[in-house]
Amino acid sequence: MPGPIAAFQPQPDVIYLNPSYLAPYAFRLFAQVDKNHDWTGLIDSSYQVLFDSAALSTVQLPGDWVALNTLTGGLQPVPTSSSLKSTYSFDAYRVWWRVSLDAVWFEEPRATQFLQEHLTHLQQLWQADRAIPARFDLQGNALVSYEAIAHYAMLYPALQIVDPITADQILQQKLLPAYQNGIWENDSAYYVQNLAWFGLFPAETITPNLLKPPFLDRIF
Repeated sequence: MPGPIAAFQPQPDVIYLNPSYLAPYAFRLFAQVDKNHDWTGLIDSSYQVLFDSAALSTVQLPGDWVALNTLTGGLQPVPTSSSLKSTYSFDAYRVWWRVSLDAVWFEEPRATQFLQEHLTHLQQLWQADRAIPARFDLQGNALVSYEAIAHYAMLYPALQIVDPITADQILQQKLLPAYQNGIWENDSAYYVQNLAWFGLFPAETITPNLLKPPFLDRIF
């Protein structure tokens, strides 16, 4: 982990984890070329963390950060005194994109289940207001009034799987109007450029045969 260890391990038996760093689709590819590490086990534990961490929210939203007790395996919200937060915000957006890739590329049933069970609050907000605020607390209360293109871009591939009508509405009403001359939103929004292009890149462009062993030979 980068940075001072105290920022991520405040106690010997507590670690702060960011669920949006968990990438089951990538771990499957790593397992094809690295037989010396348990990448398959990491896929299983990733889904356990994703489901258990979202369960900390009364509306089932993933959080930016979560506290893991390494002795019990239990998850808790990060203490409010920490600079890292368990709110649903810019880090947590990436969960939707990562899980949707595993659903499309590898037809992982847990990925589809996660999207079906955890997007409901955001879908309801969109249907009611045609807008989704950028940040929420664990109870699903909006913490800000503004929206985020990065948020919509990460929601887009997930909603294509479970709610394609809403996905198309978001594309037409929020994403495409924010694109001008090769730039999303504004030319200083580096983070937005990354998430927008990742979210709108069709996962189906990479066909299943490219993802089967030996995938490196097929790609390179």
